[in-house]
Amino acid sequence: MFLLNVKAIRFVIPCFVFFACFTTTFAQQEDALPVLPQNAADAENDFNMILLGMENYDGAALSGEGECLYVFRQPGTPEAYSTWKARLAFDPWHTRIEFEEGFSNNTQTPRATLLSSPSGTLEITYAKAEEPSYHFRRSLQAENLLLKSRRNLQVSENLQLKSQTEIELGASRDWVDPRRWLHSIDGRDLPTYLKAQNFRILKSEFFNGFPCYVLEAKQENGFERIWVSPELGLRYLQYENRFLSATVSADGQIKKGTPSVRRIRLSYGLYGEDAWFVTNGIAETLWIDADGEEYLINRAIIETQNFIVNHEIPTAVFAVDIPGDATIQVEALDKKLSEAEFRQWYDEIHLEGIRLIKDR
Repeated sequence: MFLLNVKAIRFVIPCFVFFACFTTTFAQQEDALPVLPQNAADAENDFNMILLGMENYDGAALSGEGECLYVFRQPGTPEAYSTWKARLAFDPWHTRIEFEEGFSNNTQTPRATLLSSPSGTLEITYAKAEEPSYHFRRSLQAENLLLKSRRNLQVSENLQLKSQTEIELGASRDWVDPRRWLHSIDGRDLPTYLKAQNFRILKSEFFNGFPCYVLEAKQENGFERIWVSPELGLRYLQYENRFLSATVSADGQIKKGTPSVRRIRLSYGLYGEDAWFVTNGIAETLWIDADGEEYLINRAIIETQNFIVNHEIPTAVFAVDIPGDATIQVEALDKKLSEAEFRQWYDEIHLEGIRLIKDR
């Protein structure tokens, strides 16, 4: 089975070392708070081991398949409402999201499929009474490999590196995948982000009944905090970012410089011995008045349903048969290619064994 390959096994040894070193840091009783470091050197070591634990537990759920329900609301603005239901399948290299028809701003949205691999993301949109439309965005990894392979050649402008924002999935659809709820920020995984932003262990406290480390990063006009639970495989239960509003809201109620907060809270289910996976979550943005009262700006809710984790998923799930008469809009080239042209071009950036399109 693919879950027993080298890519999966590489998590075992670091994970064993991590727990051997870190067990004494945690209190012996399940309902006790984690023991805080006593000096700067211990604090640095404990923080680095927390990050290592996060990285290793990211490898505990190597595949999964199930449904996701996503709802977005903006109180006071009836038209600012979106809802989708999607089927998600993933393994260590691929993600496939099948969106059923949903609603956005009181308008029905078309069915869509997104297929992602290290080579890039293929989006297929099924508008009513029309043929499917195809749009391909190359991934940063593939872009870098291609540019590196051409380092001695002059690269044309249409192959210049795109920004991370340009090649990521649309923000709204990205929210539907529960693994992306703060797992990746600015194109970086969560442990990398926490280290780059100089997070440190602030304190330990209970959150929703679970003992947690609270990590904090100071900012010029606020702070970021994240609550990490050792009992839940070092998954985070809450993220909070307090900041000053940079602009005036459309209704003029929120002034520039108004204290605001972005908050994410997650719950998990245990699959097998150590695979913690999101069951539901809520993300909110709020503004804060002079008395400390919080007022909701918007809210997004996600729920996972009927998920199976760590079972073998056929590779055919992550491939699509593009019709011979189809055209594919390729973002990196800023033009449409025929099916034959796309296959030829795609072969240049294809990573062996990881494909989005079926071989014929």
